[in-house]
Amino acid sequence: MANTDLNVLWITMDELHREALSCCGATSHKTPNVDRIAGEGMRFENAYAASPVCLPSRVSLATGLYPHRSRSFSNHTGASLSLSLPNVFQVFRSQGYQTSMHGKCHFIPVPYPYVSRDFTREYDHFRQYYLDLGIDHLDLQDGNEVSAWFYDDYGKDLEKAGLMSQYRDLVHNKTGSRCDKNLFLFPGDESMHPDSWVGRKAIEYLSHLDNNQPHFMWVSFSGPHYPLNTPVEYLSRVDMSKDRAANKRDGEWDDPTKSNCVSYHGPGGTEGSNSAEGGAQKNFDDSYWRQWRQMYYANVVQIDDYIGQILERAKALWGENLLVVFTCDHGDMMGHHGLWGKNGAFFEDIIRVPLFIRPPRNRGGSVHQELVSLVDVLPTCLDAAGIDPIQCDGKPLGELVAAGGRDYVLSETQKIVSIVHGSDKLTRHQRGETTFLEQYDLSRDPFEFDNVSGEPSGLHARQQMESILERLQREENLHSILFYDPTDQRRPPWLRL
Repeated sequence: MANTDLNVLWITMDELHREALSCCGATSHKTPNVDRIAGEGMRFENAYAASPVCLPSRVSLATGLYPHRSRSFSNHTGASLSLSLPNVFQVFRSQGYQTSMHGKCHFIPVPYPYVSRDFTREYDHFRQYYLDLGIDHLDLQDGNEVSAWFYDDYGKDLEKAGLMSQYRDLVHNKTGSRCDKNLFLFPGDESMHPDSWVGRKAIEYLSHLDNNQPHFMWVSFSGPHYPLNTPVEYLSRVDMSKDRAANKRDGEWDDPTKSNCVSYHGPGGTEGSNSAEGGAQKNFDDSYWRQWRQMYYANVVQIDDYIGQILERAKALWGENLLVVFTCDHGDMMGHHGLWGKNGAFFEDIIRVPLFIRPPRNRGGSVHQELVSLVDVLPTCLDAAGIDPIQCDGKPLGELVAAGGRDYVLSETQKIVSIVHGSDKLTRHQRGETTFLEQYDLSRDPFEFDNVSGEPSGLHARQQMESILERLQREENLHSILFYDPTDQRRPPWLRL
C-alpha cells in the first residue's frame, strides 16, 4: 500500500566530481546545503553510476535498469527511454502521485547532426516525448549546449530576454580561441543563468503547489557539465590557493595499454581533447586547468545556493513527510591524470559518485561503505513509499546495507564495460579492432595509475571479474554493449521524425 503521506524529492547535478563537494573533500569552497543532506541522511561512499555518460545513466536512474537491459547505452546511439519501460514518473503517478521535472531530462539522444551555429531549432516534439513518460509538470532546460541549439523552455525565455544570440555565439565559440571553447562567463544577469533558471522554476513551483496530493519532484541541474559558463559573481567564493592538487603521475601515459592515451597524447576525439591543440590534452597549460577548476567549483557553489532555497520551500510545504535524494549522473576528470571531461574514461573520478538519501523524520546521519549502484535509487524510493517493486536490476539500499552491499557493480557505455568487484576493477574497451583491458587494485592503487591486467598478481581477481562478464554476456546480452550494431537497434527518435 502506497504511503500517500510521503513526498519524494530528487536533486541531481550533471557531471559532478564527488570531491567538488565540501563534505567529500573540497578545500577551496563550501557546499553547506548539499553537506546538510549528507549529514542528515544515509551517505554512500562507494556508489557507482551505471554509465559514465549522461543519457544511459539518467535512464538507469529512472528505470533501475543497467544500460544493457534498457538498451540505452550512449548519448548518440541505442534507444531512448522507452515509453514501454516502467519509469519513476509512471510508477509514482500510477500510485496517485503528482510528478514534476525541473531542468535536464536527456532521455533521448540529442540530434547532433542538426545543430547549427547560426540559429536555434524547435524542440517541442522532444518536450512532448518527455511529458509522455509520465511527467505532469515540466520546466525543461535540457543542457547548457542544448539550450543554445534547440528551443527548450529555458531557451525560449533566453530569447525573450534578448540573450539567445550572444549565448549561442559563446557556446559555439565564434570569437574565442580553441581552448576557450568550454569556458566563458554567462553574458546576462545571474538569475537567467541555466542553473539559476532551474532553481527559480523549482522554487516557484513549490511556492504555488498545494499539499493535498503526494508528489514526486526531480530537480535536475545541468551544471557543472561543460561548457562552464558561471556567473562572474560566484568566482570570488572559490579560493584556489586552497585547492587540492590533481592526481597525476609523470610518465603514466607512456603505458600504451591504457585506452585514454589517445586523449592525453592526441588525437583524441571527445570533449576535452576537441578543445586542445592537436587533440592532445597534454597541451593544456597549468593556467587553463586552474581557470577551469575555479569556474567548475563556482558553478557548484551557485547550484548549492539554490538547493538550499529548494529544501527550505520543500520542508515548509511537506515538513517531515519528505524523502530527499541527492546524486549525479556521473563525474568529470577535472584535470586528474591530465584529463578533463569524460573521454570514454572509467576512472573513479567518473563512475564513483556522491549518493546521499535523507529519509523522512530523519533521526541522524549514517555513513556506509557498502558497494551500491545508482540503479538502486528507484527501488529505494518505491520501498520507502510502500509501492510494490518493479522488475529491475536495482534493490532497496536498506536491504543491500543489511546484506553487506553488492557483490559487484557495472558501468557501461557503447563498446566499454567496467566491473567493480570488491576492491578490484576491470574495464574492457573495444576500439576498432583493438581491445583494451585495464585492471586496477583500488585498495593498493586508488588513483588507478598501474594497469595490472597483464600481471600474475592480478590473475585471480581478473578471472573472477571476467567470469561475471562472460555470464552476463551469455545470459543478459551484455555482448551488445561491446559490439553494437546500429542495424539491430531501434533508431533514435530524431532519426524517425
